[in-house]
Amino acid sequence: MLSYLFKGAACLVVFIGFFGLIWLRSSIRSEEYEIGALEKEHWGVLRQRKDLEADRATLFSAGQIGSVTAEKLGMDFPDRTKVFYVKRDRGSIPYEASYRQ
Repeated sequence: MLSYLFKGAACLVVFIGFFGLIWLRSSIRSEEYEIGALEKEHWGVLRQRKDLEADRATLFSAGQIGSVTAEKLGMDFPDRTKVFYVKRDRGSIPYEASYRQ
């Protein structure tokens, strides 16, 4: 009688172990699929970040900023012929400022 009980318990343990192993493998496989999907999303986000950084670089370029300041703010680069130059090689004589021609 005790041997039948042990055989039944052993069969039950093998049966539960077999289906437990199948469940464990399937759950690991589903985790692998989820990791793959997250990696794919990660690379997509990195590609989008690179595109946004390129767009930002074009928006902050000197030409773009110059055109925005000229069109929307009314600012312009100064006329280079009306720039004052100060000579400093005179020593103790007072400085003289004038247009350079």
